Amino acid sequence: MEGISIEETSELARILVVEDDRASRMAMLALLRMSGFEAMPAASVAEGMGLLAQNPNCIILDLMLPDGNGAEILAHIRSNHLPMRIVVTTGAIEWQKMLKASPAPPDLILQKPVDFKEIVRWLERHCRNDSSSAGA
Repeated sequence: MEGISIEETSELARILVVEDDRASRMAMLALLRMSGFEAMPAASVAEGMGLLAQNPNCIILDLMLPDGNGAEILAHIRSNHLPMRIVVTTGAIEWQKMLKASPAPPDLILQKPVDFKEIVRWLERHCRNDSSSAGA
């Protein structure tokens, strides 16, 4: 994974990866962990909602999940004013319609296939484990 450097890994955050495609989820988890992040996997809306109690600083969120729409997680986070940054990754052509129910948009939207290095760079800038981005 050339080109990815972490200046101070102790300040980096806990990331929740909600992705139903096993290969994509495992690749993202491996890259995040190699980059110094703590990464937690979820393969469904139910698993993702359950892991919100772990107070991730940031979430990488797929929209099309086997038990519903990832936008349900986004809406829950925004409605409850949870201090989490959200990166939506989607292969859905009509993702705008899928996000309409959310009270606020995600912090970043990336169309699949995503550049994993781009996500890591964004997380390094926006998802530090401090008072400006951490969960309570």
